[in-house]
Amino acid sequence: MPPPEVPESAATDAPPGGATSADATVRKRRPTVLSRRQAAAARRWGARALLLVPTAAVLTLDLGRRHARIGSFVGGDFLFYVVNVVLGLVLWASLLALASRVRGWSRWPARLAIVAAATLALGGQVYTFDRYAAYVNHRAVLVGTSMLPSIGQQLWFDRVTFVRTVGPCVLIALLLPLIAATVAPLRRRRRVWLFADMGLLALLTAAFVSPERGAEQGQPPDTMYVSAMGQLVRANWNHNETVARLHPGPRKPEPVPALTAQPKARRNVIMIVTESVRAHSVCLEYSEDCKWTPFSNGVHKDRMALTQMRALDSTTAISLAVMWSGLRPTESREALHTAPLLWEYARAAGLDTAYWTSQNLLFGNSGKWLEGSPWTRHVSATQIEADATYETGADDGKLVDYVLGDIGGLKEPYFAVVHLSNTHFPYKVNSAFMPFTPQVEATGPGYENQILNRYQDSIYLQDRALGHLLTELKKRPEAERTVLVYLSDHGEQMREKGAVGHTGTLYDPEIRIPFWVVAPKGTLTAAEEGAIRERAHVPTTMLDVFPTMMDLLGLWDAPGIKPFRGRVPGESLLRGGSPKDTPIVITNCTELWACAFKNWGAMAGSRKLIATQADRAWSCLDVATDPAEEHPLDAERCADLLPLAEGAGGRPF
Repeated sequence: MPPPEVPESAATDAPPGGATSADATVRKRRPTVLSRRQAAAARRWGARALLLVPTAAVLTLDLGRRHARIGSFVGGDFLFYVVNVVLGLVLWASLLALASRVRGWSRWPARLAIVAAATLALGGQVYTFDRYAAYVNHRAVLVGTSMLPSIGQQLWFDRVTFVRTVGPCVLIALLLPLIAATVAPLRRRRRVWLFADMGLLALLTAAFVSPERGAEQGQPPDTMYVSAMGQLVRANWNHNETVARLHPGPRKPEPVPALTAQPKARRNVIMIVTESVRAHSVCLEYSEDCKWTPFSNGVHKDRMALTQMRALDSTTAISLAVMWSGLRPTESREALHTAPLLWEYARAAGLDTAYWTSQNLLFGNSGKWLEGSPWTRHVSATQIEADATYETGADDGKLVDYVLGDIGGLKEPYFAVVHLSNTHFPYKVNSAFMPFTPQVEATGPGYENQILNRYQDSIYLQDRALGHLLTELKKRPEAERTVLVYLSDHGEQMREKGAVGHTGTLYDPEIRIPFWVVAPKGTLTAAEEGAIRERAHVPTTMLDVFPTMMDLLGLWDAPGIKPFRGRVPGESLLRGGSPKDTPIVITNCTELWACAFKNWGAMAGSRKLIATQADRAWSCLDVATDPAEEHPLDAERCADLLPLAEGAGGRPF
């Protein structure tokens, strides 16, 4: 019987060598099994790649902002940076691995920690750098612990920029664990403990290894933040006195013997101090078309302005100590806490004194520093407005109204200080008086024009109050016997050098300040007036302010102040002032006020030798020929200032 015919299709499909249909089925399934294995391997590699994402993002952001700085690291500084990158990688990878679990309680703390780290150690650091051209480090944290309400107010004001900066970081931090848990979740218990142990070890290492082992700001932003928190914990654990010494403390001034005031002419003296106002944002000398400060501009057209006045710093606490005590900012903390202030000298001469301020005296601990001062009349922000903010204080207009109602309580001759504060960041404005637009509540990159407009509007609003004060003072019966001195504590940067605000640098936007004197006829001798007018365009510093005020009060030659006068390096502007080329240390890092970001140098005339923590060398500048400070000179041009600059604080790089 012949074999049955096999259909062609079946013959074609028959396995060779008599293989069974089961074998054929297995053979057909092998590609599917392999594809599953390949997919599983791909998922594992994808999960491993996800562990690198946070550190890759940190490095991308850091290199984008500091590539030149990081590229200059050599030797131990570069190694320290690399080690911190590795620590950051271990930290992020451990958290992300733990957060990728699909079950178990450990995933929730890990996910929360990732979001917190993304908010503070990454987003917050980027925000800080965009504002100050530096990251939060251990110094900034130690300073900031005493100013948390102030920091909170700043962040609330600048919430638009803060949210825009932090938002993407938080979103990625929320998504990454979910993606990792979907792609390749961590299942094995022993790996859970491995990642937990590695993460804890990296955290402790990053937190407690001293950041001083590397360059200044020589870490990626994430581990720099962790290190800052660790140093804060260590300082508090060890009861380190540094934490308590960051700001001015209570003064114990040396007693001043009885003095006799003998001014060259009968005069009262009113000192008007403002906050964060830079010289080139106001009309120093009278101008017919003054747009910046039109209200004060027209009240005293004959004011004597010193257009080249500079502070020795850009920090309020330091400036006030210099102008009110006469001492250098580099004096010891003890000296700055025991030196008498202008009010003590005036009271020793039997003069009535006043201190009226819209500044919140909780800010920077200034209330403690001024506690016990012998004022006849006094008011501060919280007495004017119960809810006065730490940053801008009470309304300057309300302060002026108070002063005008209270000044009649002073007996002539008197010494009074009117201290305005609304031009401190975040710059108080009033929608009814805003000639400079557009503006938004944001300080980040891309908002340079808007924040400058807000700053100018704040000065404009304050000038309305100042103009009212000057106008009403002219109507008082003692007006023809009253000398007015106006100046700012420091200036303000509007991203000319990469940041917004002050204390970060010693460039002119932050230290060149307005200064003018109004002296009715007969309140100064011809020689005194001539001496001031001769300084109109001559480099001058705040060191000469204290001697000038003492001279106006008739106390500069009093025999009883000889022991104190010997410590004061400045000279009275009524007698010509200090020689213009006198070398002087300039700094934001002092024993009275610990700096968050290192910067210091020296100045002589129009020459400056300065550096910040981001620099790798000193910058020699001449503001007479290069007012924008964009073209550093050969270092030899400032060779005479180098020993003074380095002696004040060493090398910041």
